[in-house]
Amino acid sequence: MEEIDLDTILAIVGNPTRRSILRKLARETHYPLQLSKELNISQQAIMKHLKVLEDNDLVISIMQKSDAGPPRKLYTSTRRFSIVIDISPGIFNEEIRVYEIVEERKTQKPEAENMSVEGIAEKREELVELATAINEINQKIDDLELQRHAMMNEKEEFMKRAYELMEMLCTGYDERKVLRYILEEDNISIVKMSERLNMREMDIERIMRGLETMGLLEFHRKIIYM
Repeated sequence: MEEIDLDTILAIVGNPTRRSILRKLARETHYPLQLSKELNISQQAIMKHLKVLEDNDLVISIMQKSDAGPPRKLYTSTRRFSIVIDISPGIFNEEIRVYEIVEERKTQKPEAENMSVEGIAEKREELVELATAINEINQKIDDLELQRHAMMNEKEEFMKRAYELMEMLCTGYDERKVLRYILEEDNISIVKMSERLNMREMDIERIMRGLETMGLLEFHRKIIYM
């Protein structure tokens, strides 16, 4: 699969119908006709949205044999990622966090009609255990979100104060622009900074030499001149 591009993903999932399709496919595989009935949208429209999703590796199609006729396409979701966008006074952050693929447990799916009473009871007990585990994970995620919320509030206050100090210490807009970028990023590439700030590399390097002379780059961990 190709690397996920944030702008492309936002354009795709910005469509509410495609989000509805992804929501369905994340929970269970579906045929296009099923999606058409579930979402009350024409099958032709569903197929257009599925093509966009499949072309961008968000879903895949699998041919499945049918007793009633020729093989049919079955769709399922594929990608594992989160979109994180933080916007507040003093903070703007956008990123895609891709999850590592975890090897899934391969279990045989027994036919319900062939299961014994004991087997059904075991499956019910397993389902209860899974539901409990899922609830515990959801609670942990909620707790982490509360911690993140508190830290984002704290970061906003720090960033606002840092910007106030930049106004006092920097002599011009371009200096502040470069220093803000350096403050917000972990590892700095001059090339990437040039693209993001729409500035020439030589101008950025000149400004950074001035900031370094003023002792305003001592806080940063790593700057890559390439």
